[in-house]
Amino acid sequence: MLFSPALPPLTETRPGQAALAPFGSYPMTRRQHLARMLMHERPLGRGRLRRVAVSWFQQGPQIVDGTLFGYRVRFYPRDNQTDAKGAVCGALYKRRELCWLRRILSPDASFVDIGANMGFFSLYAARCHTRKILAVEANPVLMDRFRETLALNEPLPIWCVSCAAGATSGNGQLRPRHHDLGSGQISAVTYKKTQTGQQAATISVRPLKDIVQEAGLKTITLMKLDIEGMEHAVLDTYFRDVSPMLYPQHLILERPVRREAQQALEHLLIASSLYRISGRTRANLLLSRNPS
Repeated sequence: MLFSPALPPLTETRPGQAALAPFGSYPMTRRQHLARMLMHERPLGRGRLRRVAVSWFQQGPQIVDGTLFGYRVRFYPRDNQTDAKGAVCGALYKRRELCWLRRILSPDASFVDIGANMGFFSLYAARCHTRKILAVEANPVLMDRFRETLALNEPLPIWCVSCAAGATSGNGQLRPRHHDLGSGQISAVTYKKTQTGQQAATISVRPLKDIVQEAGLKTITLMKLDIEGMEHAVLDTYFRDVSPMLYPQHLILERPVRREAQQALEHLLIASSLYRISGRTRANLLLSRNPS
């Protein structure tokens, strides 16, 4: 197991943390049960009806207890698309990415999840018996929810850092988009006051190198980055600052929306012959490192 005194398992209770409600305190409605029964780990979970089922699920309570990959999970489907789709479809959500991940990960592997959201990929890595999992999430609300989920299960080898990965150290302000907490972007701190007169909360931004080294990782088998367009800036700095020993053997990268960002990533990773494309999905690029 990874030893990292700086990053204790999230199952440990923090000072001032409220008592955790027992699993099952937030039951599903009949309609949510129906949506999940039709879609969860079933072929329909890949089809066009998935959007309807997810919408049904989101019309229920704000908090729902269910299972994902065999783990107890406290879902928040109304304000997080990953929660809603994961609760309804299970492993059929991001199916191709998970199949690729399963072929790569093993008990001796290490997995770094940048932009962990509610822990979807990190939990799946744990199900693959990976003993070194580092999850990084900028949104403190999502981090607290992930901490809640981990506390509902037996101790898992998942260490979390609540910060944003950036090119340099500093502070930023998280701005969620489309009423989805999982799609937030980091912007410069404006210090504007809210309606209650309080200043907006700031998010710590740290170089990926510092996060990885503090976790005690010596090699990285697989890294997933979903950081809303910041992938190139973060990786460019990371590759210049670390030894090739810390270059991930495999990468799952969110495909950039802007053409310039896509070209910059391709130049950094593929045109340089550092990585090759192992697969493409609707949302992500799957890359494997070329032999030195």
